[in-house]
Amino acid sequence: MAAMTSTPLTVQVLLFAHLSRQVPQPEFSVQVPAGSTVRDLAQQLEGRGLDLSGCMAAVNESYATPDTPLQAGDEVAFLPPVAGGSGEQAGELTSAQVTADPLSLQAAEQFLVRPRYGAQSYFVGTVRSPNRGQTVTLIEYEAYVSMAERVLRDVAAQARERFGGEDGDLAVYLAHRTGRLHPAEASIVIGVGSPHRRAALEAVDWLIEHVKAVIPVWKLEELEDGQRWVEGVRPAQTL
Repeated sequence: MAAMTSTPLTVQVLLFAHLSRQVPQPEFSVQVPAGSTVRDLAQQLEGRGLDLSGCMAAVNESYATPDTPLQAGDEVAFLPPVAGGSGEQAGELTSAQVTADPLSLQAAEQFLVRPRYGAQSYFVGTVRSPNRGQTVTLIEYEAYVSMAERVLRDVAAQARERFGGEDGDLAVYLAHRTGRLHPAEASIVIGVGSPHRRAALEAVDWLIEHVKAVIPVWKLEELEDGQRWVEGVRPAQTL
């Protein structure tokens, strides 16, 4: 009797930032042997000439480790170190947006100013020039939008657990731009509403550092004499 063979798995691959420039299409299907992991898929792609060194991976919009097993139909995104759903509001106390539309501090105020909150704290990040001694004419922000919004909602939930007290009473507004932004344009708005000043201030400070380390957003700087990808944060788990 002939030996049985396992049916290969078909997965969908997504590439972002400089990775997407290494191939004709940034989204494509690949077959891998049954039982393959993220690492196996990465090695297969690297065998075709794709450089994935130092990258992270996400399976079905959740960060994955190299040992994560793959299933048929999985969506596997390979993500360069991050440089840190449109208009969707996730629950009464969270607004998380990754959008190509201009950001508005007024929109954050409208969401956060409520009778029971005696404090609101905000952070607005803008494109700066010069950066590292070179004039920046614009920055192009690229994002894995659906995953980025999920990450923002998760981060908001963590902030609420850390700073919202026993009842988690903390409103969080997070908005990040995509597309081409010029110096002085807002790229990110973070806001927190709380019954008390200290919680609002500490939550915003924590969110600033945490969001830029985990949100899948990349920055391509346009300079007077060329382009450069902004170096991102490299976590412990990379390929």
